[in-house]
Amino acid sequence: MHRLSVGSTILEHELSELRLLVERQSGVLLQDSDQTLLPVVTAHLESRQYSSATEFLESLRQSDSEVEQFLESLLDPTAGFGRHPLAFSTFRRVVLPELQQRKTNKSPKTLRMWSAGCSTGEEAYEIAISICEAIDGDTGWNVHVVGSDIRRSALRVAERGLYPRHELVEMPRAQLQKYFSRVGNHLLVKSRLRNLVAFTSMNLAQPSYLGRYDCIFCVDVLSQFSMTQRVALAQRMQLYLEPGGYLLLGDRERLPSGDVQLLAHLEGEYVLYRKPMAAAANL
Repeated sequence: MHRLSVGSTILEHELSELRLLVERQSGVLLQDSDQTLLPVVTAHLESRQYSSATEFLESLRQSDSEVEQFLESLLDPTAGFGRHPLAFSTFRRVVLPELQQRKTNKSPKTLRMWSAGCSTGEEAYEIAISICEAIDGDTGWNVHVVGSDIRRSALRVAERGLYPRHELVEMPRAQLQKYFSRVGNHLLVKSRLRNLVAFTSMNLAQPSYLGRYDCIFCVDVLSQFSMTQRVALAQRMQLYLEPGGYLLLGDRERLPSGDVQLLAHLEGEYVLYRKPMAAAANL
């Protein structure tokens, strides 16, 4: 039995039910110990003015938005720039050149990218910057980058595109000047970059179709899910990719074993996944 506040407690079975509800509705597996999770739950109940854990659990059962509110206080609020250098190096060095070569004679020349679990938007903007640098001087491209996250507060930060300067210290000065404007101690995404990126709320544990993509970034997401949810999400990602499309995970992440028809390519120390071109015959 855990103390919540004066006259109130959180029981072990209530924490267990909380884990099950959050996983069922969001896919997120609460892997922290009870002692680590308890202060987060307690703070959330007090901030939302619940009188008991029982009332909180009932609200979770009835409302997906309540699960979203809880995840706001639980998950890492920021993504940061440059957190996965191997993934982005492979994207710039292998993925973008191949896509450009394959699509350069098509009309229209379109590149569609998805940052799944984009948090506060840094990853989505970094994708867009990489594309802009790759196609610089090559006209006629239609570029669409979609960033999705379950947390609306994170998406509001992403849509604003205003970040502390220290988050971008590793970015080349020329790119900072090209894509950001200085606002005090912050840097604001310029419209030329902002217009390439759209943000939307999405629960990755639930099927939701946003179109087909040439490349999907799913970084630091699978590790938060149960194995069953990981396999299900990987299978959906496979369906959302164009034939010949790419899936990029975090630098040290791997796809779970299961019925996922994506080919693994070792690029130095990084594992890149690709949907076979032959998949077009099965669509």
